[in-house]
Amino acid sequence: MVGDGRGRGRGGTVVSGQGIAKADAVPAIPSDTIERQRRASHPGTSAWVSANAGSGKTHVLAQRVLRLLLAGVAPSRILCLTFTKAAAANMSIRVFRDLARWTRLDDDGLRRAIADTGAPVPALAGGPAALDDARRLFARTVETPGGLKIQTIHAFCERLLHLFPFEANVPARFEVLDDLRAADLLLRAREAVLADALGAPASGLGRGLATLTGQVSSSTFEALIDEALHHRHLVRDAVRDARDVDGLERALRASLGLGPSDTPAAIEAEMVEGGIPWSDWAEIARSIGADGGGPGKAGNRLMAAFDAPAGAQAEPYLDVFLTAKREPRAPSYLPQALRKKEPALCETLDAEGRRLVGLLGRRKSAETAERTGALMAVASAILDRYDAAKRRRGLLDFEDLVERTRNLLATSSSAWVLYKLDKGIDHILVDEAQDTSPEQWEILRAVSDDFFAGAGRPGPTRTFFAVGDEKQSIYSFQGARPDMFDEMRSYFKERAEDAEQRFAGVDLILSFRSSEAVLRAVDRVFAHAPNGRGLTHDPAGPQPHQALRRAPGRVELWPPVTAVAQPEPGDWKLPVDVVEPGDPPVVVARRIADTIHRLCRPGSGETVAEGNGRRPVRPGDVMILVRSRNSFFEAMIRACKERGVPVAGADRLALTQHIAVMDLVAAGRAALSPADDFTLACVLKSPLLGLDDDDLIALAPGRRGTLMSALGASDAPRHRDAHRKIAAWRDASAWLTPFAFYTRMLGADGGRRDLLGRLGPEAGDAIDEFLALTLAHERDGAPSLMAFLARLDGADLSIKRDMEAAGDAVRVMTVHAAKGLEAKIVFLPDTCAVPSGRHDPSLFGLDERPGEPESGLIAWSPRTDADAAPVAEARALARRRAVEEHNRLLYVAMTRAEERLYVAGFCGEKGPGDGCWYAMIQAAELPMEPAPAPWDPADEILQMRDPDPEEIATAPAAHPASADGTAPDLPVWLFRRPVAEAEPDLPPVRPSNPLGAADQNGPPAWPYVDRTRSGTRKQAAAAGRLMHRLLQHLPGVPAARRAATAARFLAVQGAALDEDHRAALAAQALAVLDDPALAGLFGPDSRAEVAVTASVGLPSGRRIDVTGQIDRIGVTDAAVHIADFKTGAPGAMTPKQALQLALYRAAVEPLYPDHRIRTHLVWTASGEVVEVSAGECANALETMG
Repeated sequence: MVGDGRGRGRGGTVVSGQGIAKADAVPAIPSDTIERQRRASHPGTSAWVSANAGSGKTHVLAQRVLRLLLAGVAPSRILCLTFTKAAAANMSIRVFRDLARWTRLDDDGLRRAIADTGAPVPALAGGPAALDDARRLFARTVETPGGLKIQTIHAFCERLLHLFPFEANVPARFEVLDDLRAADLLLRAREAVLADALGAPASGLGRGLATLTGQVSSSTFEALIDEALHHRHLVRDAVRDARDVDGLERALRASLGLGPSDTPAAIEAEMVEGGIPWSDWAEIARSIGADGGGPGKAGNRLMAAFDAPAGAQAEPYLDVFLTAKREPRAPSYLPQALRKKEPALCETLDAEGRRLVGLLGRRKSAETAERTGALMAVASAILDRYDAAKRRRGLLDFEDLVERTRNLLATSSSAWVLYKLDKGIDHILVDEAQDTSPEQWEILRAVSDDFFAGAGRPGPTRTFFAVGDEKQSIYSFQGARPDMFDEMRSYFKERAEDAEQRFAGVDLILSFRSSEAVLRAVDRVFAHAPNGRGLTHDPAGPQPHQALRRAPGRVELWPPVTAVAQPEPGDWKLPVDVVEPGDPPVVVARRIADTIHRLCRPGSGETVAEGNGRRPVRPGDVMILVRSRNSFFEAMIRACKERGVPVAGADRLALTQHIAVMDLVAAGRAALSPADDFTLACVLKSPLLGLDDDDLIALAPGRRGTLMSALGASDAPRHRDAHRKIAAWRDASAWLTPFAFYTRMLGADGGRRDLLGRLGPEAGDAIDEFLALTLAHERDGAPSLMAFLARLDGADLSIKRDMEAAGDAVRVMTVHAAKGLEAKIVFLPDTCAVPSGRHDPSLFGLDERPGEPESGLIAWSPRTDADAAPVAEARALARRRAVEEHNRLLYVAMTRAEERLYVAGFCGEKGPGDGCWYAMIQAAELPMEPAPAPWDPADEILQMRDPDPEEIATAPAAHPASADGTAPDLPVWLFRRPVAEAEPDLPPVRPSNPLGAADQNGPPAWPYVDRTRSGTRKQAAAAGRLMHRLLQHLPGVPAARRAATAARFLAVQGAALDEDHRAALAAQALAVLDDPALAGLFGPDSRAEVAVTASVGLPSGRRIDVTGQIDRIGVTDAAVHIADFKTGAPGAMTPKQALQLALYRAAVEPLYPDHRIRTHLVWTASGEVVEVSAGECANALETMG
């Protein structure tokens, strides 16, 4: 769930994101924490809050907004800035939820609610009038023009630019560019610039491109340009500060200590000509050889340099004195006899080596300046084209929003802007301050500077509030700088104190999320000095965590799975990168999937905390975190599916690489060009048309024309159907817009049904985003299917799926994506890799060197051995920061866990790398005990549990005990009061399941309920569902206890019905179970909710696949009873209902050849059971052909 705030509820309860827990289950919040929260939320004090993970920062943010409103601040004068839209929505929900609740409270309840926010008692001195004002806050906030401003900083910048377009020099009524259009405009700009460069090779642009292509391959060139465009603000700023690209190269040369004439060629000439005369090289080489120099020694190397052609002598000359890594050779490179015989010559040669080392550094600097200038020429030309294209269309991208706002507030017109803005903002609240970039801080400083104009400034007190955690700064790729967190804290503290205003620095250390075991592990891991690097700028290190929850916790450390040398593959037809069952990532993935399956298995006894008790573990309680979406990521999702564990799929989809989108694109291309046999073959095998390899083998070999003509000439019905569909697509492509074309394909033609049926529900997100792209294309000029597909070519688009909406399924995601989320159980399997030079950037900001002023310069260096000295320092700083962020990522990953943390790993033959997460956790020496591994008792894992087993045994039960002291034989969740939910719609018809829509028979009704007395159809539907669940679970309860169990169950789950109705429900359910004629259906050998998958033969000889779930099945010595429960009112059996039972019957019949198969309809509204005869089932199957 997004956010981790908690607050103090009424009567000693603690309000959490999971519901309300009684004080006897969750300890009361310590008074010290309450005091810290109230100091942070005080409306008259500027505050800087450093909040540990799970310590309730969102709660404090919401409380501060409420206290500002209670203090009389107009909603329009409050600005709340969050990092993501999801965080903004979550905070808005919290604020408006509390304000709406206040409108319904009586006076005493409202006083307590206001006091819980921390508002001082004098605020209530106004009596009833003050309470009425508090109740009106909801309406006042909703009705405020523009509303309460809780938004991302990009949304704030967009609003500001719309208010001041002339001052900001942006198009009036501009639009914000989406990712697809931005990628398309950048691609067009890149192609135009490269064409210009190739057309004018003598121009500066042409020379720059030649320099680049001479140093990198085609694939590296693409990556280099992408990196430069990703850091476009650095490129723009550097070129702007130097006035142009030539000025940038001159400034870079000066920064590197180069003169105007210091080119690589000139420095190489100095290497050859500035030391020992070339004419002496041959004689010196013979002298070295005469004194023991054999082949390959210094003499031979010097002779090779002498013989090299002019202009190519520098490198072989360097080989004489320097190693292949261009480091000085050991003194032994000259024979010892020569050193004794010719000491003066040897000293001359040693001095020459030292001279060349210095020149080599200068050459590196000159090459750095030359290639950086070339890159800047090409990149800035592309950006100029891109900016011009945006201007023509009245567009700004997200980076423009921040840059133009920053420039607006830094210009001479900023005084006017700030004057107008000051009349609208008195209080600024910043969430996730650690992820705010330096450019964004510039905006916040400019907007808030007038807040601290001095004690004599008229008007109300104006405040600045920020909350964050530098330990969780993990978005450096988006410009975040964790050092800015401490720097900005000092800045705002100093401004407030200079203005004689109150400023509070508050630390929130109490975790409302994680168990004591998890937090103890976190503290021990990061107390180890190397592990704590980069977590905080406090010399004392990170503050220890405190746990509020007393739920049983566990941390497990599994042994890493190490790769072993693999024999040569026996089957050379397999692809080189085929995934083997014994590959370490696959082994770890399967172990995790097996563990999750075991935890979630009914009767496993594994529980997690919820409310005032515990409940069984569900798949949705589990989160699996990885460092990147690598091969393990796919293996983990695959392992869960193979094990039957519900899994939500990938958290981020590469849209154009998703198989569903690839099928849709291929279908569009086939419609435009049916003669393209390869594309058509791909579409034929896709779910959209459903053919297979056998069909292609029947059609393709030996054909005389195109595959399309062979398809049309075939007599097979499925081939003719496919031909008709493609022909219809071809006709539609000529006159339908892309959106209309694909809407017809996915809707009327059943494409969405077919794609989801084969690819799974997660494909729905990709399909929806694809349709959104077709709409965006239509808004950007004349729509055309061909143009739309051309725009998608090469576009790198990805969509982030909402993993909070994943339902009851395991979430597999990166640590970055999991920021702000939490889970009862967390697995960390991807722990053995470390940051390496392979991930170094290519562009380095030279202003990043410690201790030097900002120069605004950037340099490109493709590899370590090409680094000039300042670039080497910048690279070392980048690597140090990468290690620090690596440490912070582990902190974020570990603190996602509420109760259990499982640490695993996989690695190569050398074992886990030094400094990897696994080694960091091992080095902490946690107090763990060995235990047998669940996958093999011969293996050993390490466990740390908290509290002790004796304490776990005393945890409160999640359900009441029976009168005789035994627990009822029903699942735990049956005794939890459910959240009210809307009446479900008819289930969708699924292509793989012809039974889908047969489960309803008109609107549900409850014939025995007096509607004038009991209420609505929703109650009637609820009563039907209660009957269904009674008939599902009561057969497993001993007959003597069924009545008492039914009464307890209905008292909790059926609280909306009055006592008479609940008694009637129980009596009807018991009557059905006691009916001797139905003993086989509800007897001891019966089961509920039985999944069935089978291939069923129809009377026509055709076979179909059937997948469904039988509501109840019972087996006796002579018969098999099958029942399907219907929630509607009793009535005539529909053909769909008969067909459903007929297919179930046909699926089960081969399994019990000696049994009589009896099928029943059970009407839960009345408890009536109707048997459907074998003849009726046979007639139903006849209708399917």
